[in-house]
Amino acid sequence: MGWAAKDATGHLSPYTYSLRSTGPEDVYIKVISCGICHTDIHQIKNDLGMSRYPMVPGHEVVGEVVEVGSDVTKFKAGDVVGVGAIVGSCRNCHPCKSDIEQYCNKKIWSYNDVYTDGKPTQGGFAESMVVDQKFVVKIPDGMSPEQKSS
Repeated sequence: MGWAAKDATGHLSPYTYSLRSTGPEDVYIKVISCGICHTDIHQIKNDLGMSRYPMVPGHEVVGEVVEVGSDVTKFKAGDVVGVGAIVGSCRNCHPCKSDIEQYCNKKIWSYNDVYTDGKPTQGGFAESMVVDQKFVVKIPDGMSPEQKSS
């Protein structure tokens, strides 16, 4: 479940949807905290003219790892992690092979986008997310959730 914009009014309301299955390279994350950015507001209100509804915004996410895919090596259940604006990429183009996925023409945004399987991406104003391990970062111990997501 998440809080979704269902149109450009700017109002968020509860929204139930199913997450994609956790694949071999994926991390299933229980969201602890999510910051809000003005980009979220622009997307919610369709100020940029490209919003898809319903949309669960949020790209400043902190959560706890609940489950990892069979090929995940960097994370384990219980780790506190962060997720930003990108949750996937092609992994084959020059930018991806150079670790600058933000320049990939096939990057997948954390919300208001579509996964390669056709499912819409939903962001961190939610109970949980499934994210490719390449786009998850370990959060150092000793910070409050609010500090971690700002």
